[in-house]
Amino acid sequence: MLLDDVMPEYDFLERHEKRVAAPKDAVRRAIDSSRSPRTPARLLFALRRIPVPKGTLREWATSMGFLVLAETDDELVLGQIGRFWALNERTALVSPKTVDEFLRFDDARYAKAAMTVRVEMLDSGETRLYTETRVRALGPGARRRFRLYWLLIRPFSGLLRHEMLRGIAKEARRIAEG
Repeated sequence: MLLDDVMPEYDFLERHEKRVAAPKDAVRRAIDSSRSPRTPARLLFALRRIPVPKGTLREWATSMGFLVLAETDDELVLGQIGRFWALNERTALVSPKTVDEFLRFDDARYAKAAMTVRVEMLDSGETRLYTETRVRALGPGARRRFRLYWLLIRPFSGLLRHEMLRGIAKEARRIAEG
């Protein structure tokens, strides 16, 4: 898994998956073309003063300063560095410009986050679509702050991931049906 290459060590982990009744190629294309959620999850973005997602996952993530850390036909890994617990997340983000910058960053006041979106063909003919998010706090103070933040935000983070997976699955089925 590419995620292991860019973030082998982490303090926090969240994983979600969905089986999709569509071929892997259709699911991969859906990752690149599905649009942002249109449900109440948008309220969560507004509460954090984060722009409501527009465009595809990649378009929204890169507009928020996330960097594509690695990519194959089966996996997309995005990363960001920040003080995610800060009230104004836009000003707390570092937004590295290169993979090397992401990997070498070591300021103890921050945390690194990496998320993978991965597809895997199953023997049943379905495709397993999953996300895994890893966070590495770079210092003890950052770890304490992120832990408190994570206690509050994790349920909402999970809701957003589930919603993202549902949207990709819906788009994949549409693509597969032609």
